[in-house]
Amino acid sequence: DGGSAMPLHCLLVALTFGAHHARPGAHARARASMSSPATTAAKATAEALADRVNAGTLSLSALGVGALNWPLDKKEDAQTAEAVSACVAGGVDFIDTAEAYGFGRSEELVRSCVASLGSLERPVTVATKFAPVPWRFGADSLVDACRASKERLGVQAIDLYQIHFPDVIQPLQGIGIIQKKDALYWEGLAQCYEQGLVKNIGVSNYGPKLLARAKAFFDARGVPLASNQINYSLLYRKQGAQATVDWCHDNGIAVLGYFPLANGLLAGKYTASNLPAGMKGRAMKKYVVGGVVERGVTFNMGGVSPLINEMRLVGEARGKSVAQVALNYCMSKGVLPIPGCRNARMAAENAAALGWRLDAGEVAALEAASDSLGFEFSGGGFGLEEE
Repeated sequence: DGGSAMPLHCLLVALTFGAHHARPGAHARARASMSSPATTAAKATAEALADRVNAGTLSLSALGVGALNWPLDKKEDAQTAEAVSACVAGGVDFIDTAEAYGFGRSEELVRSCVASLGSLERPVTVATKFAPVPWRFGADSLVDACRASKERLGVQAIDLYQIHFPDVIQPLQGIGIIQKKDALYWEGLAQCYEQGLVKNIGVSNYGPKLLARAKAFFDARGVPLASNQINYSLLYRKQGAQATVDWCHDNGIAVLGYFPLANGLLAGKYTASNLPAGMKGRAMKKYVVGGVVERGVTFNMGGVSPLINEMRLVGEARGKSVAQVALNYCMSKGVLPIPGCRNARMAAENAAALGWRLDAGEVAALEAASDSLGFEFSGGGFGLEEE
């Protein structure tokens, strides 16, 4: 996913996001009213409620939830509202979305779900992201997009506003024209912070070198860089991921981790006879079944099963599921994971990863099992940009 190749996610965002914004009414506001969720979720333990991470001025639950798996074509949805209610009941009060998810509909859906919760002792924190697509030419485009996201979310100021990925979509690169606009977008972020449109700023998919440049820019403006969101899991630590986490920790930047369950692979639910349907199943087969060599990488027979077996042993000793072990691994490494959850049951299971930590011996055993596989799982996530 790195180098000069255009990440598939970036291409899809560029094509679909731009196509939508050619249509009128893309910025329609969501209705804030919705009936209260009916699902009653288990209440969080005191340990779970105390499990917090600081990101800039924010105190976040050490586990969040990502909105990408929620409906991308709805402003309101009862099942999603129930999932959000279960998250909050379990101690999870941080939601990450993006303007590119459903062309802004995800932001509107998050707004309605949060509104349905009513008054809370601890408010839900919401982060969203700016898509740096080629036709956005500078700082003003980011400020305008921020105002639109703020409107869709229905807030006075966005808790955490992030750049979704570096300026890697270069449509004229084939004829030798490259126009990187990262610094212009940084200027836009700084302006949003200075104007009070956002409370905190962050970036996504930045490696250490690009992070250092960004941090130097923001430091010079007196604007704190709160976070960096990257692909991180027990099955994706190399290719710069762990080095980026370490750099962020050394420089006071919180790390948010997407794909912490490796697209469901680390939930322990897939077997050779139980693969997802369609394209996802075909893509997952090499990881689950193995017995193939692809692009010079050997996937041994049994795929990830040695790692899943080790995770199951650790989980059984603690009374935790394989998925909870996977999420807690990220938390034990100082990364705030943001898994998806389609319903209240999944939300409650994820939330049970809060309030405890794997010990050093368990972490070492899990990493050894992962390393023994000889492959990682990127899931089509972004590569970490360094320039």
